[in-house]
Amino acid sequence: MCVLAGHLGTKPAAAILLDLLEKQEGLAGGYYTGVATIHDGQIHYRKVVGDVAALRRETDAESLPGVIGIGHSRTPSGGDVEWAHPFIDCTGRMAYVAQGSRGFFEKRVNLAAAGDELLAKGHRFRSASAEKVGAYPVLRDGQCVHISDILCHAVEDARAKGSDLLEAMRRAYMRWPGEIVGMAIHADDPEGIVATCVNQPLTIGRNASETFLASTGLAFPDSISWRMPVPPNSALAIRRDGLDVRPFDATATPVDVNGPRAKAEAAIFDLLARKPGATWGAAYSSTKPLWPAGQLNANTPMAYEILERLCRSNLVRLETVRVPGMFNRGAAPQVRLYLI
Repeated sequence: MCVLAGHLGTKPAAAILLDLLEKQEGLAGGYYTGVATIHDGQIHYRKVVGDVAALRRETDAESLPGVIGIGHSRTPSGGDVEWAHPFIDCTGRMAYVAQGSRGFFEKRVNLAAAGDELLAKGHRFRSASAEKVGAYPVLRDGQCVHISDILCHAVEDARAKGSDLLEAMRRAYMRWPGEIVGMAIHADDPEGIVATCVNQPLTIGRNASETFLASTGLAFPDSISWRMPVPPNSALAIRRDGLDVRPFDATATPVDVNGPRAKAEAAIFDLLARKPGATWGAAYSSTKPLWPAGQLNANTPMAYEILERLCRSNLVRLETVRVPGMFNRGAAPQVRLYLI
């Protein structure tokens, strides 16, 4: 799991993106971090192996120009800095971030085939590694590639066929689905952020002049006056003047959103009563057995919604500790949960 951030408004985006990520990274990130912005018709991006503090310390990410951008912080998996998000397409004009996993689709969708198809069309993956990394796909050229790098180029390929960015994201996710939420920005469309969601948390928040996106509303500033979770099986373009939402086709795998909310909340309470200081990953995992097996369930978005409600109701508090970072480089933040 990872965490995402997005910003569209009138203020410089980079510093806001770092703040949004920093408030979330201890939940499911802090090992690889990056941001991308648009300014003067160009994509500007920086990424590191490490957390937001490392990105601030090792790069000029905080001063990247532009008032629109996306950001990402992820869990450990292996791979060098090119395995950090954002991923950049072959043209250098699109940046893409995503979080989630193959999940329900792990044995139903062949991402190596997608990568091989894109290779044959001339796409080149910046994450390509001669060494096997975890369970990530190995392509016919023997290189192991990050799945988000493949999806980034799948979106590029769909857009090259004449689709706008929103439709390109929708088509790519329908053809190569996963339990994933992704966001993209394109230098040719400097007024919007496109997001696509199958079954992962993404929330939109707004105040008088700015729009924010995050994996959890706990990242939003206090000035937020409106918020909305992104519905599953949908693609949307977020613009200053509104939202353009396009659902997936009716044949897309449906997501069961009618979950056992009360039982899930009780499971988290029970875990924290027995194990104060449990990680968010452990709390989230305690809710998974409550959902029916063998189908696509909205357990992850619901768990994040429950966490936000418990924190805002002063029933649960979050405490951040430092744990070893990637490759024994520095430390990464990790959130622990306690009942109040």
